[in-house]
Amino acid sequence: MKDISCIIGITLLIGSLSMTLQKRNTDIFNKFYNLLDEKQKRIYIEIVKERLMIYMTGMLCGIISGILYHYQNPKQSYPVCTFLAIVYLTKLGVYYFYPKSPLMLYSLTTKEQTDAWAQIYEEMKYRYKLSLIIGFLGYLVLFNGLK
Repeated sequence: MKDISCIIGITLLIGSLSMTLQKRNTDIFNKFYNLLDEKQKRIYIEIVKERLMIYMTGMLCGIISGILYHYQNPKQSYPVCTFLAIVYLTKLGVYYFYPKSPLMLYSLTTKEQTDAWAQIYEEMKYRYKLSLIIGFLGYLVLFNGLK
């Protein structure tokens, strides 16, 4: 079996690319946004900005960690795979553990708003699962094709 870092790194890289390329169902986001009052819209925009900042911070920490690891271990097997695994796992870790403001859910006041938010949540959960499956299948195709 290939090094585990290749499975993780390539799966997360292809999964991330897949998530980026998936067709966006902007209707559900627009529907949700249009249900919000002005105060809720400001809260929503701040949460989106905050989450993007955390995501970018995680990616930067991952890249720096990956580069530092590579310089400390220049002769290790599968350096690209290890670099990718470090970058993406660090990004996920930072995003997961970084303190965040309260969820948007706590600012919603109507059933219609919470239903629209639940639809967004389910859509994003589905996209994430699909991207991981595509990433892993991409890894299998890529490395079995190189044999």
